[in-house]
Amino acid sequence: MLDIIKNSLKMGMVLLVICVIAAAALAQVYSVTSVIIKKNDEEAEKKKRQVVLPQAARFEEKDIEGRKYIIGYDAEDKMVGGIFKAAPKGYGGPINITAGVAPDNSVTAVVITKLDQTETPGLGTNITKPKFLDQYKGKKGNDLKLKKDNGTIDAITAATISSRAVANGVKNGWEQYIKDTGEKR
Repeated sequence: MLDIIKNSLKMGMVLLVICVIAAAALAQVYSVTSVIIKKNDEEAEKKKRQVVLPQAARFEEKDIEGRKYIIGYDAEDKMVGGIFKAAPKGYGGPINITAGVAPDNSVTAVVITKLDQTETPGLGTNITKPKFLDQYKGKKGNDLKLKKDNGTIDAITAATISSRAVANGVKNGWEQYIKDTGEKR
């Protein structure tokens, strides 16, 4: 009976040592990869900003009413537009949208990358394609809604939930941006 207890304690100690070594190794890998992941996220964010406001030479983050916006300025320090983010719930989860707004309040561009969404492959993922996203350029107000909802945006066939989520996210984000930035731009 004493041998069984000794063997159990010995196995428990060996397992504890293995777990501690594995946890330390995992922590080390995390500390190295988290820096790389953060750098890649920052680079992806810079690319999105340049896509939605290509004429901007620099960007400045602004906090208005507890919401974060990014304002773009050209080389002469003239404001060329603003950027808002939205994350409506799509069919497969949240869809992270980055959109630009020109000084005339029209949408300059909308960006959704493959990593910004978890929609159904082959159907809902079509929200990331230019054919869908380019429809938003130059539009504002109710034009930002789907045609099915009395707007001008064509939904993706068999992906109405994803299409509507993007349209509502862009429209609601645009409305909030206009409301928040009004005279403060």
